[in-house]
Amino acid sequence: MPALDALKASWILVIFIVVFFWFPAHLFSGRSNPAIFMRIAGNWARMVVCVAMGLFFLASFRVLTAITVIFLFVGAVAMDWHRKRATMPGGLLTSLQATVINMMRKVEARSFRGHLLQHESPAVSVASLWKLRVNRRLEGLQDKEMLVTFLAVVLATSVILRAAHAVRELRFDQPEQYSVLLRTRELMLNLHPGGRPLVFPAVIAATSLLSGVDAMQVTRVLSPVVELFVVLAAGLLIHVCARVRVACVAALYCLGAAAFPPAGNGPIAPVSALEKAKILFGAPPAMMRASTEFGFGLLFLLLALAILVEWYRSERTWESLLDFGCCLFLTGIVSQFLLLILMTVAGVVLLRPVAGLAAFVVVCYSLTAYMTLSAGVSIPEGMRAILPVAAAVLVGLLVAILENRLLAYYGRTAQTVLFAACLSVAVIWLRPQRLVGRYLEYEAAARATQEIISRFPRQTWIVIAPVEQLDETLGLGAYEDLAGFVEKYRERVLSPEFRFHEGQENLFIYVEKRPFQIFAREPEAVSFSVLTDPTYLNYRSPGGRASLEAAALRLCEAYRRQHANANVFFENEDLRIYQVRQQPALDTKRQQ
Repeated sequence: MPALDALKASWILVIFIVVFFWFPAHLFSGRSNPAIFMRIAGNWARMVVCVAMGLFFLASFRVLTAITVIFLFVGAVAMDWHRKRATMPGGLLTSLQATVINMMRKVEARSFRGHLLQHESPAVSVASLWKLRVNRRLEGLQDKEMLVTFLAVVLATSVILRAAHAVRELRFDQPEQYSVLLRTRELMLNLHPGGRPLVFPAVIAATSLLSGVDAMQVTRVLSPVVELFVVLAAGLLIHVCARVRVACVAALYCLGAAAFPPAGNGPIAPVSALEKAKILFGAPPAMMRASTEFGFGLLFLLLALAILVEWYRSERTWESLLDFGCCLFLTGIVSQFLLLILMTVAGVVLLRPVAGLAAFVVVCYSLTAYMTLSAGVSIPEGMRAILPVAAAVLVGLLVAILENRLLAYYGRTAQTVLFAACLSVAVIWLRPQRLVGRYLEYEAAARATQEIISRFPRQTWIVIAPVEQLDETLGLGAYEDLAGFVEKYRERVLSPEFRFHEGQENLFIYVEKRPFQIFAREPEAVSFSVLTDPTYLNYRSPGGRASLEAAALRLCEAYRRQHANANVFFENEDLRIYQVRQQPALDTKRQQ
């Protein structure tokens, strides 16, 4: 299983890179911006806008399928190739003839090299050209060995921390990822095309349709990729604004490794404004993660500010403004809160980039504090995700100010000393922290669901389980809530003549022998709206979930003792899945 998961993850990443990085580099080629990272960021933003809007219109007309997406992608590649190769009538045939002739000449030259071509001057081989390019790159990095080393270590640490869960497990480690998966499946089924979230589900849907891999696997792989992109975007913003090296690496380390001073957890359920502030500003940064749609918007917020600074300092071309407009558009789609931050900080960034970093930190903390204290009992979603980014930018700003001061007096020696000081602080005080996951199900439940999806034909089975399985099975099979199922059949199952009324051929009933605990203990105080929510009562509350699972176990065991068509499909120390085989719906109707 780990080897198969690794192959699927590699294939997903290959398709993702081809669609969102390789193809835009050819589609939007010929740009005048000399900065390679800004070109990549701009092409990425343009491609995400094209994909999000394209899938939105396809789903609106109910024609979003794998065939249409592949056809559009191949058509775009063909049009781009034709645009470059055939700029005049008849140019396509000429281009094909030239391509064939060049290939034949290369084959002929390789075949007769050393015999017929000895009198000619030796041509420069492709390997020699690559060697020259590599040597030039190495010469440019001779004075940056320490920078490159630290940057490589920081990026490797960030990748390991962010991707560790996706490599080990199939289940999600953030509750919001289930809503993203549900929206992705709805989009792929041409349902509610204008619903939110939209941007990240569109990216997942496009990657899933082009790769042929289930959307759950794509969501699991791309979620840490978005987190890494946010880390890189924060470092890019600091580099563009401050034009320093050590500060950029320091900010990348603080955000990528969640390396802030750990703080104690506040109460589980906040009651007063002070308790809410303690939870928001005192929680460990390893728990504050932007891994879903809000993190996607945060990524484009940082890229928009970086592109705006580069536009102001460079030739001010319309291409950079187009890139900024795409980032602005995507940020507004994701969150009005992020759009407000972007519009507030953008004016300061245009006046003075370094002051813009300080404005970003002040605005993020001020708006987050205001929205947290003015909200009800619960803390607004997404507020946690922006604080680590603001803190990393603050660290980068302080180090940038110190670095500029030292460089003015001591030159490059000061940079080496500052690198050593930052390394000492990181080793002694700001060590990397393992990211905290918030799970909603057992890993075995997610694995068993994927096995059911792969083994049984579509729409011939029904999963009776907690609400997380609805997101994992929508469009592939039927789903029924476990609490409603138990309430409907708990008294009637005792009869030997009883049969379930579900029309599918196979019923899979998920029963937890050891109820999954989301909270370590019952919350001390819960709002009335949360307390009356069926999802919280049956699946989030430890006591409520334990009662439901015990009732489900009694129901399934009673049915199993009196009926031969029930057996155990999967079982371990935590979970048991019952399988009930029924006659097809058509046969049942004929008998009736």
